[in-house]
Amino acid sequence: MTNPVKTVIQVNVEMALEVAQQLELAPYTQLSSYCLEILREIGCGSTELPVNLQTRDQQLNFITGFASYAFGEVQSV
Repeated sequence: MTNPVKTVIQVNVEMALEVAQQLELAPYTQLSSYCLEILREIGCGSTELPVNLQTRDQQLNFITGFASYAFGEVQSV
């Protein structure tokens, strides 16, 4: 049986890109702290960044991806 209600998440890429642009010049320590804060918010209790969030590019991609959903909107269709 198929559920008649489908949840759709519409991301706001424009706002996420604005966040990424603001953080592009941020120091590595600020990016690392922000990533740890996001991880805590989604339920990860680690005090260190995982292996896949060690580089600046990985951190910016993670933050931008999270922001695109955070600024998005969930709709039931």
